[in-house]
Amino acid sequence: MTKNTIRRGSGIMNTLQESFNNHPLAFVFFFVTLCLLPVLIMKDWSPSNELRYIGIADEALRDGHVFAFYTHGVAYADKPPLYLWLIMLSKTIFGKHVPFILNMFSFIPALVIVWVMDRWIRLERASDRAVLALMCLTMLMYIGMAVVLRMDMLMCMFIVLSLFTFYKMYTGVGNPRAQRIMLPVWIFLALFTKGPVGILVPPISILVFLAVKGRIKETGKYLGWRTWAIIAVLFGLWILGAYLEGGKEYINNLLFHQTVDRAVNAFHHKKPLWYYIPALFYTTAPYCILLVGSVVAVLAQKWAKRKDPDAEPHQMDDAETLFLCTIISTFVMLSAFSSKLSIYLAPIFPFMVWLFPMALEKTGWKKWMGWSLGIPAGLLALAGIAAVFVKIFMGSNPKITELLSQYSIAYSPLIWAAIVLITVGNIAALVSLFKKMPWNFAVFMMASSLLLAIYTGSSLMPRLNDYIGYKNLCSEIPEGKRVVTLNVHRPDNMDVYLGRGVTDYGKDYEAFLNEEFPSDGSERDPFILVVKGKTLKTRDDLRFLEKYSAAYVGEYCILSLPGFQAEEDGEEPAL
Repeated sequence: MTKNTIRRGSGIMNTLQESFNNHPLAFVFFFVTLCLLPVLIMKDWSPSNELRYIGIADEALRDGHVFAFYTHGVAYADKPPLYLWLIMLSKTIFGKHVPFILNMFSFIPALVIVWVMDRWIRLERASDRAVLALMCLTMLMYIGMAVVLRMDMLMCMFIVLSLFTFYKMYTGVGNPRAQRIMLPVWIFLALFTKGPVGILVPPISILVFLAVKGRIKETGKYLGWRTWAIIAVLFGLWILGAYLEGGKEYINNLLFHQTVDRAVNAFHHKKPLWYYIPALFYTTAPYCILLVGSVVAVLAQKWAKRKDPDAEPHQMDDAETLFLCTIISTFVMLSAFSSKLSIYLAPIFPFMVWLFPMALEKTGWKKWMGWSLGIPAGLLALAGIAAVFVKIFMGSNPKITELLSQYSIAYSPLIWAAIVLITVGNIAALVSLFKKMPWNFAVFMMASSLLLAIYTGSSLMPRLNDYIGYKNLCSEIPEGKRVVTLNVHRPDNMDVYLGRGVTDYGKDYEAFLNEEFPSDGSERDPFILVVKGKTLKTRDDLRFLEKYSAAYVGEYCILSLPGFQAEEDGEEPAL
């Protein structure tokens, strides 16, 4: 190797190092996007929510609705219009639903949140900034929200922007005139994206913060008549549009049934008061112990500081207090509501991540912090080692073979390569903690190994889609025949793929048998039956269906059944 080659290589490395020091988030965003790109492009839509949003948007475009939404003719006032508008706009521009484009409505807000939080709490070292971004982007719930069609991440972005705008107003940074306008706009957009949580989190967090700081009398400066007037005007325009399209019944559903009823006596997702305590740990995994511990540590420091009047204020005290007030007040508020889902905790995730460096700066690195990273890293490493052990030494075991018989994809070498990557990455994290290396190396190894594992296994996404959505399933259903579903989760929105509706019997097996196989000789055309393969094997009254030709997609079986035809001579009808 010549000296010129060495110099050029050294120059490139220096340039990259300088670029990383100046723009660490750009490197993180590129790496994360590259690792998640196959998922963002190829992942099918789940029937629970994603496919339903697509169906609602299609129905709105077909019927010309803009403010009042319906799903198969039934009013859908569960969610505000903004996210559905984005789906409708995307289809209008591209002529069809493009998964990658639709996923951007969650993925881009996820990156924007990280960018705003980094700008808010700008650490000195580029490596710390990069690792905090990776930590946030690889939390279990956060990375999940970033790659699915839901409005939660978009709402969180507006909540973060609203609180960041308030903080700049409070500290006197930036253009106060623009901030007085943008604060209510961000709050309204949060409401307009998801609903009541969007309009509750920012004002409550601000009020609690001002009360803690002893400046509650300044509330009008931030949440005065101008703020509420702007929100009221925007809200009024929305409600007027919904009233003109949907009438009184739709408005009642929107304002009372979907808000007050859910908060006080939920008809969906009703959970006990303590539901969010365990949920907080698994949603922020694998950094849960560290993040929850940081909240406790900062609270303890705040309490100790109150007892020491001579303690000097810290330059980040205001941001730290606002983060704590947002985390605690939101957690308490959500716990008080009757309707609960773990994803509702999303607004507090970025504040928990960026509270950690504040705790670290105040207390220094403590032994519990090492354990809080070591425990999840150790569990993940052990899980990976156990999986590899089972694969090598017990792969031919009949019980394991039977268990995995429905998931042949589990035998793919790429799945095992992904498992090995996670295992090696978490072992490296453990070693670094044992050697007392900087904390950010352990987090980097945990986060990057997860992202690389996702990238490695994502080439199997077309096969994984068999278990995620209905696209592959519907591609096996021939055109022209009536489609009947039995024990299928939310099959009504299969019409997005089929172009026609389905007859769904849910789990009413008796009604299915009586209506589709009548004993009175009624004629009926041939039809396609979609049913869980497990159902055919476990129900004796459906065993007779196994004699017909079938195709299997994921856990579902597709049967092509002939119709009943009445015999002219009066004999029993033939199947």
